[in-house]
Amino acid sequence: MKHLLSSVLAAAVTLSAGAAAAQDRSLRIATSVPQDHYLTLSIAEFADRVTERTDGQVTFDIYPAQSLVTDQQMDQAVASGVVDIGVGSASILAGTIPALNIFAVPFYFDTREKLDNSVTVGTPIRDTLDAEIRKTGLNAAFWIPFGSITMVMRDKPVRLPSEMEGLKIRSFGATVSQFIETVGAAPVVTSGGEQFLALQRGIVDGGMTGWSSVTGRRLYDVADYVVATDHMYETHFALMSQTMWESLSPEVQEVFQSVGKELEAELLDGVIQLAQDAKDELEGKMEIIELTEDEKLAWKDATRPVAEDFLANANDVARTVFDEAEKIQ
Repeated sequence: MKHLLSSVLAAAVTLSAGAAAAQDRSLRIATSVPQDHYLTLSIAEFADRVTERTDGQVTFDIYPAQSLVTDQQMDQAVASGVVDIGVGSASILAGTIPALNIFAVPFYFDTREKLDNSVTVGTPIRDTLDAEIRKTGLNAAFWIPFGSITMVMRDKPVRLPSEMEGLKIRSFGATVSQFIETVGAAPVVTSGGEQFLALQRGIVDGGMTGWSSVTGRRLYDVADYVVATDHMYETHFALMSQTMWESLSPEVQEVFQSVGKELEAELLDGVIQLAQDAKDELEGKMEIIELTEDEKLAWKDATRPVAEDFLANANDVARTVFDEAEKIQ
């Protein structure tokens, strides 16, 4: 993981690579997170490898930190051609493809073994979801493992779901909001870029987010606690429109696929360590609340209705991925 992080950090210096030499194709990449955030660094590493392996025929300009588009608008921006590649999350894209909400079903993807059997190319869940993404006119050039979702709290420590009653909690998707509602709190949907101000101004009492966002967005400046619920898995995608994808030559498509496959494997290997690295960085900045097994069981019991509701409202595709998720529990 340290080698990979060194690599993506080195790639950060090329985020706005200039055209010193003649270029055959320059693609615009948009992210909603800061330049030094894990997601921007990951897509920068992808871009760097593609440029190298195409001998400079394909280059990239990267626009981080919502400088072109917010996370809530990323899929539409890609579809309309505002950006060529957009880093979008499964939770937001689930507004179009409900089956993607499977990753927000609490505690269904909380081990590496479960992830290997669900997000790896060739597994039933992954292949089904890739096909659904293509049906929308988009193409996931590669999946960017993001890791588990945790909860920051502005000024109130929380260990049990019963302590959530009446609180306002930042959410970023329908199933995430259901999780919040099942423990008696009120979801407040905001983009990733808005959560810092929402916490700072007291618009929310806490929020669901990834470990790399706690550090990358400096949420420790506006929240005193982070509760290691680690209850759901979030993945992001390097999204392209199908039209843009088909405009690439077969040789370049092959480079995209090979780079994406190897980078996915590297990132998935390191995503658990990434959470620990974030915890180490947060020492002295926030109080990290690690739940006991009994406390985590209380969260599982309290949020079980989320899985039941997912299945009750599932279309055929969502039911298919739910059945596959059940097999790996």
